[in-house]
Amino acid sequence: MRPALEASPCMVAFSGGRDSSAILAVATLVARKNGLPDPVPLTFRYQDHPRTWETEWQELVVRHLELRDWKIFDFRAEFDVLGPMARSILLRHGLFWPPNSHTTVPMLEAAGGGSLLTGNGGDEVFRSVVKVKTMTPLQVIRSMPPHRALMVGVVNSLPLRWKILAQYHHGLRFPWLRPRARREVHRRFVENSVQRQRGDRHYLERLADSRYLELQQAIVSALTREADVQLIEPFFEPLFLRALLAETPEAGFPNRNAAMEHFFGELLPRTVMERTTKAVFTESFWGADSRAFARDWDGAGLDPSLIYVERLRSEWLRPKPDMRSATAIQAAWLASRAAEASDSTYFHTQNGPPAIDRPIRGRVDSRS
Repeated sequence: MRPALEASPCMVAFSGGRDSSAILAVATLVARKNGLPDPVPLTFRYQDHPRTWETEWQELVVRHLELRDWKIFDFRAEFDVLGPMARSILLRHGLFWPPNSHTTVPMLEAAGGGSLLTGNGGDEVFRSVVKVKTMTPLQVIRSMPPHRALMVGVVNSLPLRWKILAQYHHGLRFPWLRPRARREVHRRFVENSVQRQRGDRHYLERLADSRYLELQQAIVSALTREADVQLIEPFFEPLFLRALLAETPEAGFPNRNAAMEHFFGELLPRTVMERTTKAVFTESFWGADSRAFARDWDGAGLDPSLIYVERLRSEWLRPKPDMRSATAIQAAWLASRAAEASDSTYFHTQNGPPAIDRPIRGRVDSRS
């Protein structure tokens, strides 16, 4: 973290969750040990989405660390997956993943040529060092209602592939995908789940070399270069991953709370380490722009052999759409713009391509 702290101002993306709190606490410790300016927590608040509210947790951490400066941005619909901010990036860089990467833009702008630290990767990394709980049949019977125990027993008797699919059945529902596409998603999910069972070291090695991380870092790196900001995401750093594995008990940690307590317990209040709640941000990524496009969409831009057009449109128009359908709506919008451009005489004139939408800035509240 030290290079980031030396590149003042050093901003820390801070939601109030355990991962961002841990990054903020360690950054504060490193800064004070080395006589550097304190990092500045940078917080987004979404007034229209109560499930994102973590004000009490945020204030608890900032008070505990005795930080004097704190920048808070208030947002409403600016992070729509087809809002002006997202459209601007789609036009400059093409389709990106994850589909909410545009939320990084205001953070980078706030860093203003300095640096940005994030807690991205905490979920993936710390879950990998938690041991899988195993129970004997007798323990299962004692801990569950009979009908539930019977169902668990049946599931556990299945071959590994079917057991994984049965355990995660609810989370693997993609009603807008056609059967062939859905089977491929299930196949890849099972393959990944089997790899995770080979141990935390193997899983973390796969994560560090995964398409998942490659795509994520590609768009973030592009945005970082545009903003001239130094971005460091410690949880994805190979040096940290090696240290994490070296410190992890052979059997793993009993739960994520124990893992967080082991690494950061001396730096943060115990209540933060032991919290069981988690903010939900996905609802803030759907707004008027994405819904307007969904209503008018004619199915163009996506492969009809993979999706049901009307089912996908219905998903986008739900009060709380599945975030896993967001890349599809961005791909469809981008395809529609390409089609419009190819049909437009303007595109072939000397004037160049259409103007790019500029990002919308949230209102900033700088507290000292």
